[in-house]
Amino acid sequence: MKYARFLTILLVISVSCYGFSLQEPLRLKSQDEAKLKSLMQILQRRLDQSRLRANLAGAQVGFSFVTDGDNPKYVSGSVASGVIDLQSNVPLKTTDRFLTGSIGKTFVSALALLLVQEGRLNLDDKIEKWLGSEAWFSKLPNAKTITFRMLLNHSSGVENHVETESFQKQLLKSSSRNINHDELVAFILNKKPLFAAGSGYNYADTNYILAGMIIEKITSKPLYDSINERLLKPYKLDNTIPADSVTLPNVVTGYVEGKPVIVAGKFTLNPQWEWAGGGFASTAEDIARWGAQLYNGDVLTAASMEQMFSSTSTGEGAGYGLGTMITRSKWGRSYGHDGEFPGYLSDMRYYTKYKLAVSVLVNSDENPAVNAFVVTASDDFAGLIINATANRQLSQADQNRMQKFAETWLDLIYSGRFDESWEQLAESLKTRYAKERWREVIKSTLEGAGKLQSRKPKIIAYADVEGKTVLVDFETTFSKTTIKSETVTLEVNRDDLKVKAFSRH
Repeated sequence: MKYARFLTILLVISVSCYGFSLQEPLRLKSQDEAKLKSLMQILQRRLDQSRLRANLAGAQVGFSFVTDGDNPKYVSGSVASGVIDLQSNVPLKTTDRFLTGSIGKTFVSALALLLVQEGRLNLDDKIEKWLGSEAWFSKLPNAKTITFRMLLNHSSGVENHVETESFQKQLLKSSSRNINHDELVAFILNKKPLFAAGSGYNYADTNYILAGMIIEKITSKPLYDSINERLLKPYKLDNTIPADSVTLPNVVTGYVEGKPVIVAGKFTLNPQWEWAGGGFASTAEDIARWGAQLYNGDVLTAASMEQMFSSTSTGEGAGYGLGTMITRSKWGRSYGHDGEFPGYLSDMRYYTKYKLAVSVLVNSDENPAVNAFVVTASDDFAGLIINATANRQLSQADQNRMQKFAETWLDLIYSGRFDESWEQLAESLKTRYAKERWREVIKSTLEGAGKLQSRKPKIIAYADVEGKTVLVDFETTFSKTTIKSETVTLEVNRDDLKVKAFSRH
């Protein structure tokens, strides 16, 4: 279930530094115990600080990556901070579970693509093939023109039942009972389609409810049984369980507007209603391990992965494949998904250049402080991991020099000295933006930000293995915007520094 989506919005002046074509594993061998121990300490300190700043009851961060050794294997780990609930104040452990919301869609899409590989499912078949005999099918918007692919990439044109007033009233009124999947679909029947099937994009859990129903018809098994047999067990995701009851073992209490969503051991809103739209409880380490194995190619064939990363939509939908969000991050292209269930927020991303997956789980609903943490957390913790495990390290003197250069350049653009800022651009940016054009673009980007209130560095690290680019990331606040971060990527040529990219989010 997903009420709001936490995609990082990048105001990118140039993304040329993100055009990575090679996947480079992190420079850490499994025997580097001292380096790994140091990394865990760094992550723990950052998570403790971030949790207190966002006023979270609890949070976990997990990671998983392929080592760079003679016998590469996954190195995984996690850190936890806070308590399982505010009443007991029992310390949160890395083995405690959170509801993971729409991250569960990655399991559904992976299972569907396994069926495609076996010839049991064709993505471009009309869903009428499997659901046409259902009594309600003719009332489904775009019923006869929707394909299975359109369900997975949210281009079916159906409304999201989760956002309907009738669904939300029923969830509050009747959450003590388990709901039939047909009842979930019923919330959007007899409604006009949002657009012709395949011609637009609208994120809707309803698409995955329909997909789950079709998968059960193909396999003749409950969806959860198939995911457990084919994904959870084979990939040793032992801490991942179906969220199919008002009582779930070792799940921390989430909070909505300060109120717990688990009371006397039972959920006040039944997770079973989410089903194929999300539907799992897990730990940050398990989710990171799943992301690393899935997106590193251990689960599906190359042809299936290509399908998963291909979007047939435009606009916002251009960044959504088959159950996968495709983004350009500070650390290059990333794949993954985020999620929300009342009282819980989650994010999982796999950074292709580094073969690194990071997941973040928190037990809170939306508010400005939590949002400020969640929208940048995966990138922030990825940066700490990349920097701590790299062979090439920036000296403190170099970090100070990079920081000063980036801050001085930022001062130029915020004071309106756009021509001077243009002179310090890398040639790739100067070629793309003539001085006059640069002035127009950067000025429009900065409009409405208001007065700079604070700026402090979060991470300064190499953004490539060759040492030719350095990323300088700041935690920033402005008086009139929700922008919380500025990133300046520098091109390094011996002692000469130039700005290669600038983003805010």
